[in-house]
Amino acid sequence: MHLTQVAPYVTYPPRLGGDHRTHGLVKEFPQHGDTVTRFCQGGSPAMYKSLDLRRTVEIAERYTEYRHLHPLHELLKAPMLVGYPNVFQGQALSVASDGLGTLLADADVVLAREPWQTPYVLDHVDESTPVVFSSHNVETERFGDIDQPLFEGWVERRVDALERRSVEGADAIVCTSERDANVYRETYDPGGPILVAPNGTYEDDLRDHRPDTEAATRVRRRYGISPDATVCLFMGSNYKPNVEAAETVVDVAREFDASVHFLVMGTVGNALEEAALPANVTTAGYVEDDFEAHFDATDIALNPMQSGGGTNIKLIDYFARSLPVVSTPFGARGLDATPDEHLVVAECDALPAAIRRLADAPERRRTVGTNARELAASTYTWEASSRKLRRFVVEKFGPF
Repeated sequence: MHLTQVAPYVTYPPRLGGDHRTHGLVKEFPQHGDTVTRFCQGGSPAMYKSLDLRRTVEIAERYTEYRHLHPLHELLKAPMLVGYPNVFQGQALSVASDGLGTLLADADVVLAREPWQTPYVLDHVDESTPVVFSSHNVETERFGDIDQPLFEGWVERRVDALERRSVEGADAIVCTSERDANVYRETYDPGGPILVAPNGTYEDDLRDHRPDTEAATRVRRRYGISPDATVCLFMGSNYKPNVEAAETVVDVAREFDASVHFLVMGTVGNALEEAALPANVTTAGYVEDDFEAHFDATDIALNPMQSGGGTNIKLIDYFARSLPVVSTPFGARGLDATPDEHLVVAECDALPAAIRRLADAPERRRTVGTNARELAASTYTWEASSRKLRRFVVEKFGPF
C-alpha cells in the first residue's frame, strides 16, 4: 500500500501533540511493507529556528516526509498567532502545492489531517482513491467561541463549512474518541465509517518512575527545588486551553508553601507573567536536555484542563512514566481511566485538597502511577493505534 498523508506543517521530529498523532498513526505502516509519504504544507517555527530547511526527510525505510516550503504557506498561518484557526490553507494549496498532485496520483489511500486541507484533497484526488479524514479535534467545538474581536461570526461559519465538507465528503474518518465520533454523527452526515484510534504514547516511553537518578537530582538543583519538596508538573504548548490550565496551576500553587513546588514545562510557560508568579512556581520553557529527567524529578502530574478538543496526549504521557495524575473531569474526558485507580479526578476548586492527599501518601502515588502505566501499555500506545488504523484501511479499501 502507498499511503499519502497530508499535514499542515513539518511534523518530524514531533514536538507538539498534533505532531505526535500525525506521526504515530502511520508509524507502523512501513513495518508491514507499506510506503508512507507525508506532504507538509510549509514549515514550523522550530524548523526555521534550527535552519533545517531540508525538503525531504527519510524518517525510516519506506517512510518519507516531503516539505513544501513556500512563503504563502507561512504568511497565511499568521492569524493562528492570535488564536484564529488556519482556515486559509486550502486556498494556499490552490496557489502553491508543488509535489502534492503527484503524491495524490500515486496514492492507494490518502490520510488528510484536520479540515483545513481535506476539502482541497477531496477536490483534487482521483475519485477511485479513498480519502480518510484524520480528525484531531471537533474543530467547531474548539473554535466555537474564539473570543476575538474581528470576523468571529465569519470564522465560525467557515470552520463549520470546512468540517462538514471533510466529514461528509471523506470515505472514512479516524478520530480520537467515541465522543468525537458521536458529535460527528449527530452534527453531520458522515460519508463513511468512523474509526476511533485514541491518542497514545510510544511503547519505548513506557517505564517506571525513577526519582532517585542523578539526572532527576540535577533537574531539581537546576530550578532551586528542595530535595524534600513535592514537585507537581504541568506541561503543554502555548495553546489557549493549556494557558487556561497553567493559570489554574498558578492559582493552586498560591495555596501551598515551599514544601510543594509547581513546575510548568513547555512553551505554555511563555504565556505566564513571570514577575507575578509565586516563589513555588517555575517555568521551564521548551525542554530538550534532560527531558525524561523532568518526569523523574516529578512526584505528581497535573492535568487541570477545562476546555479544548479531542483527548489530552499529555495525560497519556504522564501515565507512560508511571506518574500519579490529578486531573479535572474535563481533562480525563475520552479515556477509559477509572478515578482513584488510574488517576485522581477533582474539580478545580478541589485540586489543592487532592494534591495534599497525594503529597502525604507516597505509597498511594506509586500504586496509582503503576496502574496508569499498565493502562497506557494495554490501551494507549501509538503503535496500537497505528496497527488498528492499518487493519481498518485494509478491511475497508483493500486489498492493495
